[in-house]
Amino acid sequence: MKAKFLVILLLGLLAGETVSWSAALTLESYLDQVKKGNEGVQALITASEAMPLRKDEARLLTRPNLFANVTFYSDAKPTVAPSFMGTRTLADTYNFGFSQQTPFGLSGKLYYQWTYTRIEGASSPVPLSLPIFYEAKPVLELNQSLLKNGFGSELRSQVQAAESGTLAQAYGEQFKLKAALAEAEGAFWRLAISRQLVQVQKESLERASRLKEWNSNRAKSGLGDRSDELQAQANLQVRTLEYESALNEERNASQTFNSLRGIDEAEVKDVLPIMDKNLTEKLMLPEKKEMRLDVKAAQELTKVAEANAQLGKERNSPVLDVFGSVATNGRTDQWGSSVSDSFTTQFPTFTVGVKFQAALDIGQVLDDRRAYSAELKAAELNYRRKAFEEAQQYKDLVKKFEEAKSRLKLCYGIEEVQEKKLAREKERLKLGRSVTYQVILFEQDYASAELLRLKTQGEVLGLFSQLKLYGDAHESR
Repeated sequence: MKAKFLVILLLGLLAGETVSWSAALTLESYLDQVKKGNEGVQALITASEAMPLRKDEARLLTRPNLFANVTFYSDAKPTVAPSFMGTRTLADTYNFGFSQQTPFGLSGKLYYQWTYTRIEGASSPVPLSLPIFYEAKPVLELNQSLLKNGFGSELRSQVQAAESGTLAQAYGEQFKLKAALAEAEGAFWRLAISRQLVQVQKESLERASRLKEWNSNRAKSGLGDRSDELQAQANLQVRTLEYESALNEERNASQTFNSLRGIDEAEVKDVLPIMDKNLTEKLMLPEKKEMRLDVKAAQELTKVAEANAQLGKERNSPVLDVFGSVATNGRTDQWGSSVSDSFTTQFPTFTVGVKFQAALDIGQVLDDRRAYSAELKAAELNYRRKAFEEAQQYKDLVKKFEEAKSRLKLCYGIEEVQEKKLAREKERLKLGRSVTYQVILFEQDYASAELLRLKTQGEVLGLFSQLKLYGDAHESR
């Protein structure tokens, strides 16, 4: 055995070729090739991985923010008393601090402000009217919404709309990825089955050719009728057509197979697994998840519509805000002392107020609210319909899958009987109790059983790929 192996290897090297034995390409390996070679699938994978990173993006609306402002001010307008107020005022203002909106409608700012002021043209300065001075103050500002964005309702709707929109997009991308991989899985089994169909049709064509030759010889020798020869010739043409159709199907399947993994070639050089009985028998009904991913996306879009309806109502609601601020101040002609004074309570400033604003076109406001309510209802109806269709489609697929598996068992039984019948007829031929014609007919019956079994296997695997869209598929162990 070793000597035979060395001889084969040596002959291959002398011919300038590499001898290789390649195992059958598995479905998992093919799907990995699709993920790596198909740019569309890569885009879906990238999008699916990116979406979870954005799930909390809307939370930034209620997170603290750091801000800083720099303002340069120049005022040369005429003054009432130029000798005291000067002819031009210059001011450089700097402030920095933090701001935040809370989920319950309270917004606030805490910042420190420093101003450098110069008064030009003042000829008679008086105390407290310095031509050059510094102002410094820490400031706390608060604003509480009572009607529009009442206790944070608008802000919470903004967060909900953004979060649900991101989730809907994420579920949509994940569903597209699952559908793309299911399509690739279907292409894998399609090619595997089409190759075996070609082999079966080729053998069937060879038998039809032998049958035609056998009948032609009988007709020439006067032992058979001309009609038998014509029937055999017609059968040969039918088998030729079926063989050509099988070849065309294999070419189309090969093109799709390569295209899905990013290869621009018509020929598939990989060896694919044989469609044996164990391959489909171990398939179990996929465990259904609560909701298909595209239905989850529709559910999140309903939440987006609900949040947008609330935002529409808030947008035209009356504004009633309570606001206030407190600051401690320092103002001297020295920067250091002005800063020091700003951290004392000697010169405080307090502000308290109420702000109100309301639209006068009440009719339009009410129309807008009805429109947003209608949009929300439409989104809810769309989601409920999609959920209903998903349930119906799943039941239909499960029924078809179980029926196809049941038919496949019958196909295996028919194929087994036809195989035994053919074997028995071959034995009878050896004993001289049958004729070649009868054996060829039995071979055709056996080939028809093979074709039926392969096509039913393809149906089972296709349905199995579709069921994966509803949950995690698994095989029996």
